[in-house]
Amino acid sequence: MFGRDRVCDIQLDPADTGISRVAGCVEQVGQIWTVTNLSRKRALHVVDPFGFALPLPVALDGGPASRRAVDHPALTVLVPGGLWTYGLRLTQPDTTTDVAPRVLPADPISTVTQAPRLTDRRREVMVALARGYLRPYPHYDPRPRSYQEVADLLGLTSRVVSKRIEHVRDELVAAGVQGLDRTTDARRPLCEWLLAMRLIGPADLDWLAPRLESRRAARTTRNG
Repeated sequence: MFGRDRVCDIQLDPADTGISRVAGCVEQVGQIWTVTNLSRKRALHVVDPFGFALPLPVALDGGPASRRAVDHPALTVLVPGGLWTYGLRLTQPDTTTDVAPRVLPADPISTVTQAPRLTDRRREVMVALARGYLRPYPHYDPRPRSYQEVADLLGLTSRVVSKRIEHVRDELVAAGVQGLDRTTDARRPLCEWLLAMRLIGPADLDWLAPRLESRRAARTTRNG
């Protein structure tokens, strides 16, 4: 177990209350090593050897554990706190144990997705909001940008940015996603849900770049 509580096998900074007391654990389930988010408030972030990071969100009450297999020889788990983001390097132990064959699902029907469809206008706002999450580690920055930062980057008003983000939030809430209540600042959980649901990803930074360049050129022409 890892977290800020002294009962953890790996105790992170006990003074950093941004870290959960017990943030997560690494354990062997059968013949598979897994990392599980045990926090009730904060997501973990798993970085593969290629630098791609993906949030491991908080498990829903009564739902299945928020768990990921350690499917690479080495992974990095980022634990964001209030003072710092802490990195744990996971390396699989050598083993000669035979691995059991994969068991295919008995039901061949795929799960129906309830993810909303992102229009280009909404996608660019969400990618700008979450762009720190989309950069490869060590440039990965699990913090959402402010509405004003997004507005400045895209050349929009903060009102337009807020409206588009609220539309995405409302559609996710309608799809049953929890933790996006309108009375709270949902920027962080919104970014993490979009990443976990694969609605946006690192390739979207390349998609956004020419759109930003086109707008810069248009503003330069108008100002000239």
